[in-house]
Amino acid sequence: MKTLLLVFLVSSFVWAKQTSYLNYEEPPGWKCELSTQGVFFCESPKEEQREESLILIFGAPATENDTFPNYEQYLNKTKTILDESGKTVESKVTFVRRRNINGFEWIDSLQQNSEISGCWTRYLATVQKPLAILVTYVVCDKFYTELTPAFERMVASLKPVSDFKFSENRKDLALPGTELGSVLKSHFEKKLSKKNTAQPELPKPGQSSSPLLYVIIGILIGGVVLMRAKKKTQKSKKA
Repeated sequence: MKTLLLVFLVSSFVWAKQTSYLNYEEPPGWKCELSTQGVFFCESPKEEQREESLILIFGAPATENDTFPNYEQYLNKTKTILDESGKTVESKVTFVRRRNINGFEWIDSLQQNSEISGCWTRYLATVQKPLAILVTYVVCDKFYTELTPAFERMVASLKPVSDFKFSENRKDLALPGTELGSVLKSHFEKKLSKKNTAQPELPKPGQSSSPLLYVIIGILIGGVVLMRAKKKTQKSKKA
């Protein structure tokens, strides 16, 4: 019994991860790195999966527009993007729901073709003042069934740090005005593929537009670069 308890404690310690504002369990073998702009990029150790999947963790100072009703309104809207052949594709909203995860309320949404054609995007957003927090993953059809169980375990493990203070570890927060779309485009420049998706029209600032969800667009435009263009780069190297 003592041995089993020790194994459990060691396992929990090994897989428990934490930013200054969020505790979570990353998928086994995945590596999360902090960008210079305060966004955590999490990638699979398997090259083939890295081309088709990505997890992002993002925290920012909450504003008056960061509310659950605003998140629900934003996520319930369908989007129109272009697939790799240039054809128009409309997104499918599987669900948008409020969910209690480890004692904290989140907005949880699963959508298909909302950011990248042929891929699923999961959005989890919460407001734990003074912060607004977003966790999102994108996984394409090829690996959706294989990776979903590990992603679900990560989702179930999410727990905001209740005593977070702005004076601590500011380096892992994205400050207002950060141009995340440009940062990600530069980060994955070699993997860029211009044919993957249409550049969505950015929402105009206003009472119905949440700063945190506004940034989702910039984040996932950059994610396009990671998941769709690496194949082209690899083929060029082999040629």
